[in-house]
Amino acid sequence: MRTFPIFVNVDRKPPLVVGGGELAAIKARLLLKRAPSVDIAADAIVPEISALVAEGRVIVVSPLPGVDQVRGRPLVISATGDDEEDARVSAIARALGVPVNVPDRPALCSFSMPAIVDRGEVTIAIGTSGAAPVLAQRLRAWLERELHPRLDSLARLAGDFRDAVAEKLPAGRVRRKFWEGVFAGGVADAVLAGEEGEARRLIGEAIEAAAEGRSATGRVLLVGAGPGDPELLTLKAVRALKAADVILYDRLVGPGVLDHARREVELIPVGKAKGDHSVPQGKIQELMIERARAGQTVLRLKGGDPLVFGRAGEEIAALRQAGIEVEIVPGITAGLAAAASLQLPLTHRDISHSVTFVSGHEASGEEPSFAHLDLAALARGENTLLVYMGVSTAGLIAGRLLDAGWKPETPVVAVENASRDTERRVATTIAELAADPSRLGLTSPAVLIFGAVAGLPAAGIVEDVLSLPEVRRAYA
Repeated sequence: MRTFPIFVNVDRKPPLVVGGGELAAIKARLLLKRAPSVDIAADAIVPEISALVAEGRVIVVSPLPGVDQVRGRPLVISATGDDEEDARVSAIARALGVPVNVPDRPALCSFSMPAIVDRGEVTIAIGTSGAAPVLAQRLRAWLERELHPRLDSLARLAGDFRDAVAEKLPAGRVRRKFWEGVFAGGVADAVLAGEEGEARRLIGEAIEAAAEGRSATGRVLLVGAGPGDPELLTLKAVRALKAADVILYDRLVGPGVLDHARREVELIPVGKAKGDHSVPQGKIQELMIERARAGQTVLRLKGGDPLVFGRAGEEIAALRQAGIEVEIVPGITAGLAAAASLQLPLTHRDISHSVTFVSGHEASGEEPSFAHLDLAALARGENTLLVYMGVSTAGLIAGRLLDAGWKPETPVVAVENASRDTERRVATTIAELAADPSRLGLTSPAVLIFGAVAGLPAAGIVEDVLSLPEVRRAYA
């Protein structure tokens, strides 16, 4: 059953529960968490319902409700245990367009009952469209542990100051920024600590400060989007995505990552590929500075980690020179994601004491010279070499390593689209790679792992493209 989550107003007219047994009592108790009162249609009721009647929270009505009793209800739950009666009530409700639920009878339901986390004004409903109610209950239990018990107080405080904020701050970005600061700063900390008086003082001061600083300069966040799998985003990266007014994103950002951004955010693709810089680096920096000076929160979203081959150094320098506040949110870099997927350690106390990250091409896009590296020293030691952006230059890189003294049978594992559904892994050797790199059949983005660790047993499927018998024997 496909469902859409909504919250129904139960203040105007009481919900109706049909049935007077234990199941009906459970449903009535659940509704009374939010509804002021509940009507129950039954000719006999269990003691729990009798107690609710005595408290004035439940009114018993006609045991066989018809059209007049159902019309206008916010919702109806039929929990009689009588299949024919439940079907009758469901048919009436659906004909009138009134939401109806019959426990454990999905064919008779027009809505499903969610698992609920109740924090007063803050309510979270968890549904699985009836497919996995136990999973919904497990998620509810987890959220109950994670969510602060005083969230209700924080929501009520915000409600108390809504009019004052609306009076002094314009709608849109300025007001949204103010509330983001309230919920992420000292006001929220004070409320959750039980210091409501202090919280009220702080929010009053914050309103005055915001009213005087409408034209304040924005800020820029350089955020690592990870290797592609949105589940590898950090919590801080998710919060940054939700806070951004504009996102400048790379082509390597996974498709599910941007789903965490606000619906009204402005998205600007600035992706670059080897030999194809659709938006020059200088223009990207100008955009960030221009938007931040306009008071926006700018998010520069980079695949992997922004500080690993992400040209963050140039952007940080330009932003500092322009006087723009900048924050770095690290991400999981592709090399680490590839190693984790393969379950291969990049360092190993028996066979690899260091790992070196290098780019497979120069900043200008030219072939790598590795002039900054002592490849011969790396060949003599127990080291791992991890190459980014090396698909088009893989054969050249392997040849340079052979010239520097790396053993021809040294294992190599190439991982394409690490962490994504389209991930592909290929095992070879330096000699094979130098002889015919096209046999790997790789496309970008991919990383190559050179060294003894690449020959360790790997998890999952790894294609073997070895062809030279003597190399195969050494590799084995």
